Amino acid sequence: MDKIKLGFVPTRRSIFSAPDAIKYRGLTADRLREIGVDIVDIDDINDEGLLFDDSHIAPIVEKFRAEGVDGIMLCHANFGTEYVCARLARELGLPVLLWGPRDERPEPDGTRLRDSQCGLFATGKVLRRFQVPFTYMTNCRLTDPEFERGVWDFLAVCNVVKTFKHTRILQMATRPFDFWSTMCNEGELLEKFNIQLSPIPMTELVQAVRDAQADEQAMAAMLAHIGDSFEICIPEDKVPAVAGLAIAMKRLVKKYGCNAGAIQCWNALQDELGIMPCAANAILNEMGIPVVCETDIHGAIT
Repeated sequence: MDKIKLGFVPTRRSIFSAPDAIKYRGLTADRLREIGVDIVDIDDINDEGLLFDDSHIAPIVEKFRAEGVDGIMLCHANFGTEYVCARLARELGLPVLLWGPRDERPEPDGTRLRDSQCGLFATGKVLRRFQVPFTYMTNCRLTDPEFERGVWDFLAVCNVVKTFKHTRILQMATRPFDFWSTMCNEGELLEKFNIQLSPIPMTELVQAVRDAQADEQAMAAMLAHIGDSFEICIPEDKVPAVAGLAIAMKRLVKKYGCNAGAIQCWNALQDELGIMPCAANAILNEMGIPVVCETDIHGAIT
């Protein structure tokens, strides 16, 4: 997973204990850092480092955008201020994690220090009113395994969203005629999701393979990788074509600024190179560059 920055937004409400909220702000931040999370806090936004007023929203938004935050955690250090949380979440447009520490028993006089669980219900309701999707993490203690697992699951979601919103796919030739199931709407993908296609003809791919095969150093490295990593069950004279295709696709992905690819796997490729692309696709997949057959754009996105 890429490095993900988590915007840490502890929140409180005035009628509950501010000192206890400040205490849990610090404990939660320490625990997040302890488990290896890269957090951007709001300690410099006000004296308490807590969100509870409209005036805090603009500086938090400015800071988080400048820091490149990928998602936010609305930590209910006490009940929290639900409408301010919702306004901030709506403005940022990032994945949202909703969590608060498990409440202790009330004081002997009935006073509740935090009432975090009830505040989570309130914020969840208002987030739905603002049409802001969110992840609810189990109301738990900082040392509970549910906390660490929930945070890392959420960071994985942030990684998916971050990648999805910045996807460009190398489309190597048109889809095979017989695969009507893999047709896609390029304009709709761009308009709705900012997913871009970089289409190239089969001739450009084949030329890139020829260029790769002429690069002795690159070929030697790729052939060594194939020999070390694969059980080779194809004719030996076809292995250089697999190596050349893998090198070519990787270079074209970089040339066109893509992070995935989809290739017309038959039959023009066999006429030109005499191989199926599956092994070369697998090599790129292991490098973290998803490449799929049948020019299946939706498959590459998935």
